[in-house]
Amino acid sequence: MRSPAVPRTFVYQRSGIHDASLRRGYEACRRATRATGEIEYAVSLLLPPPLRTATWALYGAVRAVDDLADAPGSAGEADPGRAGRLEAWISAFDTDLRDGRSSDPVRQALIHTMLTWNLPPGFLHTLFEELRQDVNGRQFATWQEWRRYNSLINTPLVLRAGSLLLRAAGLSIEPEAIAASVPEAAVAWQTAVEAIYLTDALVDLCDDLSRGHVPLPQEALDEARVRQADLLARRATPQFEELVRRLADRARTWLDRTPLPPVLHPAIGVALGAYTDLYRLRLKVTADVPAALLHRRPALPRGARLRLLLPARAKAALAWSLLPFPIQPCPPQLAPAMAPEGPGKTEETPSSAAQSQSTVPPPPHPSGARPPQLPGEAMPRHIAIVMDGNGRWATARGLPRTDGHRQGAEALVDVVHGALEIGLKHLTLFAFSTENWKRPAEELQTLMYEIPQVVRRLVEERLDLRVRWAGVRSRLPTDVIEQLLENERITRDRTGLTLTMCVNYGGRAEITAAAVKLAQEAVAGKIDPGSISEHAFARYLHVPELPDVDLLLRTGGDQRTSNFLPWQATYAELLFLDTPWPAVDRRTLWDVIEQYARRTRRYGSVARIPPRPAT
Repeated sequence: MRSPAVPRTFVYQRSGIHDASLRRGYEACRRATRATGEIEYAVSLLLPPPLRTATWALYGAVRAVDDLADAPGSAGEADPGRAGRLEAWISAFDTDLRDGRSSDPVRQALIHTMLTWNLPPGFLHTLFEELRQDVNGRQFATWQEWRRYNSLINTPLVLRAGSLLLRAAGLSIEPEAIAASVPEAAVAWQTAVEAIYLTDALVDLCDDLSRGHVPLPQEALDEARVRQADLLARRATPQFEELVRRLADRARTWLDRTPLPPVLHPAIGVALGAYTDLYRLRLKVTADVPAALLHRRPALPRGARLRLLLPARAKAALAWSLLPFPIQPCPPQLAPAMAPEGPGKTEETPSSAAQSQSTVPPPPHPSGARPPQLPGEAMPRHIAIVMDGNGRWATARGLPRTDGHRQGAEALVDVVHGALEIGLKHLTLFAFSTENWKRPAEELQTLMYEIPQVVRRLVEERLDLRVRWAGVRSRLPTDVIEQLLENERITRDRTGLTLTMCVNYGGRAEITAAAVKLAQEAVAGKIDPGSISEHAFARYLHVPELPDVDLLLRTGGDQRTSNFLPWQATYAELLFLDTPWPAVDRRTLWDVIEQYARRTRRYGSVARIPPRPAT
């Protein structure tokens, strides 16, 4: 008999999933789907490999994190440990999603699926809210409250599954758009979600009761004269059995009122038909043995299940062979890399030999000051700085503006030393903008000399520093371009601080150039316009691997961002200092990092974890 690992290897190969750690994540999601989603797993096997693995990632990842919310604790009581673990997982997911990668295999599989299929992340946060409610306990007073909660929490997941199916059918339309143009479709989908959710509430009743939760509306219990105390005590009463039969009949009626969408690929129609048939079978089993729901989760009878699935498998296989899968999604790691106009480089993986390259620590500050000790979660990953105030600093001292730039170069060196000392991973400096060509010729000449020289000085110090360049070649002197590229080449295998120098850089120009390249790829048929996502777009920026900015700092007193990293700094914390750049040193950097650590970052959500107190 063929090993089950062989067909799964084939499935992952057909899905473009070749990385071993990524496969481990998908495998964990598959196992979670198989263990907790009997129907979902069976139906996923009717889908082609790319859709199958996406289904595992969506369902399996949600079930895996659900285990955090359902970890053993006192029945009926919130468990602070469970809540903390859940919040930590959600916070890590938000961070990983912004980076487009994760060290956690399950989160990596989920993020990979979202980027591959261009799924918006908002629906996951509504699901996370459901899990938070599971931790703290939840009760529904009325059917109206139950339906409202269902529409906010469960419907988004169904819509995202609908997005996958519509894309698989070769359609670039979202379910929300269909619902908006065809109101009856919205009603049908919502009815189907309510039927599935009500069925699951009955099937999972035993598990919910073990945690002290009753997932049914109190209104339904009152109508049937069923007491919560009897349910929690696992006492089966005639009233409870009648309630189960009545609710099963209601869910079955809702399913029968939900027609299949007429626009789908025939094989997807087969899969959806099997899905609803299996849920009808589950409802029959539930209604046949209502008292057993208090003690165990009912399983589908093997014979009846196979009588539904075997014909569906044959029909789906025939449909996929006659009408092949129309969309071949482009996984993030397989997307074509673009050489940016400026540096002309793409991300390179450090070699093991280079990682052992001899580097030296930065010299200490003359005052003997040492960086503050902060926990890893309080540290920003990426700081971007508008180094402003050089000219004003010089003018205030009766010096030529060029002297301000020279002193600013000294400040730059000390700040880089401080970034290395405190363990910052990314520092991006706005050294010269595309608008700065309007400055006097003498000042431009000084800048074109000082910028490459100060970076070369840092490189020659043999620090654990990798240098990148973001910007365009246009109008830059040839020797400046060559020096910037040489600095990149020399330091490409260093793994400490990544210093990105924005030289001849403009944020709008960067986005426009990326859009032009992306449009050219689409016209040439190299990329499907329907598959374009934020992360796909970011691959065409000057430095594609540059992570989102956590803290954007501007010195010199002005309070604007001046066309600096508009794409990467969308969610950045902003900090403006009156101090001109030449008066800044590493102690200033450490102080702003401590200020950052005391802020609470919400990304459109609400505060969950308190900020660090001021010391």
